[in-house]
Amino acid sequence: MSKLTSKEKIDDCNRSWLELLNDVEASTSSESEKLHKLTEMVLPKFVARLVAEKEEKMMIEKEGLKSCHEAGVEGKQDYLTGKQKKQKTRGNKKKQQKINNQRKGQDSEKLMEMGLEPPPDMPQVFQDCIRDLGGSEIKLVIQKFLQVSDLRSQQNRLSMSLKQIRNLFLNEDEDRMLNAKRQMVVTLVEPCLSVSTVNLAKWSIGSSMSYIINGDYSKVLKNNRDSLKPNTVVQIWSFCIQPNSQLGFALIKVTDGEDGHVIN
Repeated sequence: MSKLTSKEKIDDCNRSWLELLNDVEASTSSESEKLHKLTEMVLPKFVARLVAEKEEKMMIEKEGLKSCHEAGVEGKQDYLTGKQKKQKTRGNKKKQQKINNQRKGQDSEKLMEMGLEPPPDMPQVFQDCIRDLGGSEIKLVIQKFLQVSDLRSQQNRLSMSLKQIRNLFLNEDEDRMLNAKRQMVVTLVEPCLSVSTVNLAKWSIGSSMSYIINGDYSKVLKNNRDSLKPNTVVQIWSFCIQPNSQLGFALIKVTDGEDGHVIN
């Protein structure tokens, strides 16, 4: 029993080990009886404490699992939210595409009502101008209503949606250049018959691809500000200038403003 006297902090939750030992030694001189009494006094409370500690540990682990579960639920909710956002974005794109298709359909119907389908031929004065430049292989690229975005000098670009292109006008090298996101210098015959130099590029606008005339296009707008208005119908024709087959375009106003008068 003398070895046990060093365990000063082993207790029964209320009294220290030394206090218990002194009480037992005072009650009997038999070593076996002392051990028996100590066992009866200490063991049940020791076991009870072990059980309590185990239950507390299990409770902590349970709370941890609950937190992990809640975090997993939140993560799942974040995933679902992200997925819903993507679905919403795709839905918005589809909605915008539907609007664009409806607008194009309406444009076609309106052009037919205006007597512009099939498109009128290029005016002779433009044919003469192109011939003077050494141009040939004249093709109608597009006939369209001018949008506000086509007329803002800050945006400085005229778009031609690939879905509205009527004739192929690029050779293989030119097509490869634009697909590589490079732009090329082209000649432009303006509505006022002035000849300028602009750039041609290929951009993704919304959910579709478009050919873009930019560069010094803002100067073209300035030169023709009295004739180029929103909803005016214009044609863009392509041609090749010899001897190097340089690409050129002619921007021709077909209708004179909102009254729909066709220019001869």
